[in-house]
Amino acid sequence: MQTLAITIFLIWGSITAAVFVYVALSTRSPDELSQTAYKRTRVLVLGGLTSLAVVLLALTLPYTPYPDGGSVPDRVIYASGKQFAFKLSDQPITREQAMDDEVFLSIKPIRTGDLVEFRVSGADVTHGFSIYDLDGRVQAQTQAMPQYVNRLRHRFPKSGLYHVLCFEFCGIGHPTMRAQLQVEDDPAVEDAVTSN
Repeated sequence: MQTLAITIFLIWGSITAAVFVYVALSTRSPDELSQTAYKRTRVLVLGGLTSLAVVLLALTLPYTPYPDGGSVPDRVIYASGKQFAFKLSDQPITREQAMDDEVFLSIKPIRTGDLVEFRVSGADVTHGFSIYDLDGRVQAQTQAMPQYVNRLRHRFPKSGLYHVLCFEFCGIGHPTMRAQLQVEDDPAVEDAVTSN
């Protein structure tokens, strides 16, 4: 995907540079400007840009972040960020629970392949809620903001221990703000495979 983005950028940058060079060279001569040619060029440029926008929209629309937006998630996990920790729960988290250092919340392991909806909020300041895959790459992220719930949907493809890190600098303890998500294969599926 990065190679495609760089290629598009280089092509678009080259076209833009060529247009600027053409315009700069064409303004050297003091010829009269033909209104017919001017209007025709305007229509061609507008039509070309509109066509390009429609093509790019059609190519990128399947990659929107929420293709499962209309479906019911398999699991809902509530997350609250507070300097300098995340609290995760299978039940809604009250503000008092989010602020209380003595309240430790936990969640059951997540099944591989389940569509999980995280309902993320912040208890004090804005935090970043980012999920890293097993290789340490960011897979999904949203903001954990006070008095607001952001919904983040993610499907975990493999079993293992996924990390949640704060993606927004929130103070001196920012690097220690993390949580873990245990993703496990469905035991019913494993039993069916081993019995065959």
